[in-house]
Amino acid sequence: MKKIFYTALTCASLFTACKTDDATPATTQRDVVLNYATIVSASYADAITGVQALKTAVDAFVKAPSATGLAACQKAWIDARPAYLQTEAYRFYDGPIDAEPAGLEGLINSWPLDEAYIDYVDGDANSGMINDLKTYPTITKDIIFNANGSEGETDVRVGYHAIEFLLWGQDFYATSAGQRTFTDYTTAKNATRRATYLQVVTNALIESLQAVATQWDSKTGTYYAQFTKVGNETTALTSILLGLGKLTKGELSGERMTVVLASGDQEDEHSCFSDNTHNDFIYDELGIYNVYLGRYKKTDGTTIDGAGFDDLVKAKNATQNTAMIAKLDAATTNINAIPKPFDQAILNSKTTVQAAIKSLREQSDQLVLVAKELGINLNVPEKN
Repeated sequence: MKKIFYTALTCASLFTACKTDDATPATTQRDVVLNYATIVSASYADAITGVQALKTAVDAFVKAPSATGLAACQKAWIDARPAYLQTEAYRFYDGPIDAEPAGLEGLINSWPLDEAYIDYVDGDANSGMINDLKTYPTITKDIIFNANGSEGETDVRVGYHAIEFLLWGQDFYATSAGQRTFTDYTTAKNATRRATYLQVVTNALIESLQAVATQWDSKTGTYYAQFTKVGNETTALTSILLGLGKLTKGELSGERMTVVLASGDQEDEHSCFSDNTHNDFIYDELGIYNVYLGRYKKTDGTTIDGAGFDDLVKAKNATQNTAMIAKLDAATTNINAIPKPFDQAILNSKTTVQAAIKSLREQSDQLVLVAKELGINLNVPEKN
């Protein structure tokens, strides 16, 4: 049995430093698939728990708005992010989070977000659904969802980042996140509608996450049954590795780093309102490491520790497994080295960001070699 305990924000090389292996039967592909599905289910459950805590804070704040209450909501939002971010390692292979027509990821973590579709912005005090009483006389889930995306890709009105904007407002500052005040929920124009909107999208986020989690339920999940059925192991492993590669290259190193570095515009960063983007990178990478090693530390402190890709690859080619661990460690180190907030790093620490991009691309390339050892022909595109 493999045993490990780790702190998420430390270098992920602790995974391998603490690793021991008892004499156990050789790990099979099915072992890895089943353990992966267990980790997926547990981490979505943690993500839901985090947003439920956010809902508690939001409901208390709306009932009695105050500066302290708004700060509590902001903290709850930040605290909820790590669990969800680690689940992004389960994306990009048409699993429950991405598959159409549900398009649940677009309801959960879609970005970039044009704030003007939701609320007032700098230069336009009357923008957004919240201030458009003529078109949207009431604020309900159905009305928000029907409008979401109707004006294009950046017309994002729901999910984590919509909530983030409602809690922080726009970020125009070099030394801090957005500076929305609690009076937006008391004396400001349309304060009651703003509060309703915040509650509606927070509740909806829980529902959207639950819809994904249901598909991964080991007893009743339709997708779980399909993914883990006997004979589907190679297809499942291919999907998992493709998801890791696409998150690494097209998403993390590409959309979330390279694009923002090129534009130099903080509006392009992933969590631009809260200045939490550095944690987005850290926990996405941790999610990738989790999958490769077959381990996940739950928010209650317990650890799932089972069969991972490292077991399969080591049995085929120990050198390639060592190289994969080294690439994961390098990416983790370089991501952690990026100064925060990220909107200042893209202006003042470009070399450090470029080092993280380079290490992520090398990580993706090594995933292709790892897949080859398992008889899988993996093609990771530049863009997702």
